[in-house]
Amino acid sequence: MSIIEQDELRAQFPFLCKYPDWVFLENAGGSQVPSSVIDSVSKYYSESYVQIGAGYYQSNESTNIRTSAHDFCREMVNGSGIGEVVLGSSTTQLIHTLAHAFDKLITNADDEIILTNLAHEANYGVWTKLRGKVVEWKVHEAVNLDDLSVLLSEHTRIVAITHVSNVAGEILDVKAIATLVHARCPQARVVVDGVAYAPHQVIDVCEWNVDFYVFSLYKVYGPHLAALYGSNAAWQELIQASAGPNHFFVSQSDISYQYEIGCLDYEACAGILGIKSYFERVTNAPNDQSVRKTIEQAYKIFADFERPLTDRLIQYLLTKRDITIIGPQSNMHRLPTISFVSSRLSSSDIVKHLHAHKIACRNGHMYSYRLITALGIDISDGVVRLSAVHYNTIAEIDRCIQVLDTIL
Repeated sequence: MSIIEQDELRAQFPFLCKYPDWVFLENAGGSQVPSSVIDSVSKYYSESYVQIGAGYYQSNESTNIRTSAHDFCREMVNGSGIGEVVLGSSTTQLIHTLAHAFDKLITNADDEIILTNLAHEANYGVWTKLRGKVVEWKVHEAVNLDDLSVLLSEHTRIVAITHVSNVAGEILDVKAIATLVHARCPQARVVVDGVAYAPHQVIDVCEWNVDFYVFSLYKVYGPHLAALYGSNAAWQELIQASAGPNHFFVSQSDISYQYEIGCLDYEACAGILGIKSYFERVTNAPNDQSVRKTIEQAYKIFADFERPLTDRLIQYLLTKRDITIIGPQSNMHRLPTISFVSSRLSSSDIVKHLHAHKIACRNGHMYSYRLITALGIDISDGVVRLSAVHYNTIAEIDRCIQVLDTIL
């Protein structure tokens, strides 16, 4: 594997080329897309924009694109052979679909659903509408698995967690959590929201042994779709309780079709394959290399580019006495999604100042309303969030620091 230069990597993103005087640090809201994704979508519209399953040449091409998109997403999570992937419009939509499927299994008032206040609301609110009792795993500062352990019981049916808080940036040890839950509560399912993790480090549901894992592809350099992995056993439990929400005549053996209501956005499926092409370019992967190995290599490159960004920004913020960083204060167990508040300035004033100097970022609660409330932060103002990915540079972080230094 040859190492790609960052300038060469950045050149593959038209947005970054069009706005070279801007620093884009709003990646946690949605990443930019490389030319390979744009070209794949355009090619689909030009050559394969027909309905799937009809049997003629162009329809077969469209069908293959849909199938290949599912295959690639399974490889992204390392779930080939052990589970299936369902695609949807967003993580919020997919978790809603999943929660409603559990409605037939959560039938007793004493069934317990463990949720965490670290969560994006997508992986919290919908679970509270089921019949079971909600038990909250409250995290205020550091994550402590002992606090989760005492909540587990014979009544636990679902443990819904976030892999990385989109505010705190801290990486939870989902393997340790899944191991703990499955050992203590074999009847329980572990549902992981991986949206804030997926752009940065490789996903491995096989290693972690989670039951469900969901992430948004539009935050992983792709189109506005999301993917929900479920283990074969977890899907079968749901199907046996009640068929998926799609038409009654859809085969129960076709998990994706059972849970993908109506037609997928097939042009977005083509865009997913553009992510695959981007990973191949980043790694200079040989033609005979496995897809999974290419994915693993790409994420290693991403992590190597990102680590210095995290260090530089956090070390700067630590020099400011009136700044409180949310989450870990080093790059250990955290990603370059860095949020902070000032005791002297409002978050909105800081962000407006950054915008005026062409630093793209935002303030607010980031849909982690419960966490912001638990931290005692003004919900109407929220935190300042600066979120980088692998195509951001040290020079960009230094420019952001220079701008911050004129106001902090």
